Amino acid sequence: MKSRIIDYLKQEGKAQVDQLAQAIGTTDAKDFRELIKTISLMERRRQLTFEENGFLSLLDAKPKGTITVKGIFHAHKSGFGFVSLEGEEEDLFIGRNDINHAIDGDTVEVVITKVADRQKGTAAEGRIIDVLEHSLQTVVGQIVLDEEKPKYAGYIVSKNQKISQRIYVKKPALQLEGTEVLKVAIDQYPSRKHNYFVASVQDVVGHVTDPGIDVLEVLESMDIVSEFPEAVLKEAENIPDQPSEKDLKDVWTFEMKSSLRLMVPMPRTWMMRFILSAWKVGISN
Repeated sequence: MKSRIIDYLKQEGKAQVDQLAQAIGTTDAKDFRELIKTISLMERRRQLTFEENGFLSLLDAKPKGTITVKGIFHAHKSGFGFVSLEGEEEDLFIGRNDINHAIDGDTVEVVITKVADRQKGTAAEGRIIDVLEHSLQTVVGQIVLDEEKPKYAGYIVSKNQKISQRIYVKKPALQLEGTEVLKVAIDQYPSRKHNYFVASVQDVVGHVTDPGIDVLEVLESMDIVSEFPEAVLKEAENIPDQPSEKDLKDVWTFEMKSSLRLMVPMPRTWMMRFILSAWKVGISN
């Protein structure tokens, strides 16, 4: 079935579902259901796509003379975007109807639909035909409990203005109150079938009423560790408040006080030692 679909679309370029069914001989009910299942699977695997007019086409089927390039998509909160190309100063403009569900930061393949005209001052334009790699892996935001889609607990409200689609969260084992700020891992991305994300709870960052939650939310969204590991904290507890003479042997010591004391020996090897209990940094052998 799959090979017949590919062969026909390679030959014709594009086709509607009923036209494809008739061409490859799947007109009875059983074969037609199998055709729809195969088309759905190929779409999920990004082997074909539905165009805006309802026609099917292969994602790797490039008509003769078509120019395609690979680049990074940069979304604008208004819906359009640009694709930056390696080694090129000028970006490709992508209209809101040509984004093809790409998300900010995605690596995409683009068909150039209009070349740049330097005399008129117009930029080159393109249409995204495939998302090669997703950049967005996790999202942080407050959970909004919602019963619109019963199989999900609700959706995340992210402060990232470049994410316009809702991020529905699978029901976790823990009971949610609706005040939690969650970090979720993306399981499914928007597509022609559903224009929303599906995600799983990875961590509870805190609650909207917690002091400093806004800063913590930003740190978590950038994957910046906001807490020291347990082993580091335990090691820090063993560091004395004041170093002994033995500790200061062959050590550069910087003290962040009103005056700066500097001892300069000839170290053999280097290791940064961060003393968390005082504003000091030691470089010891």
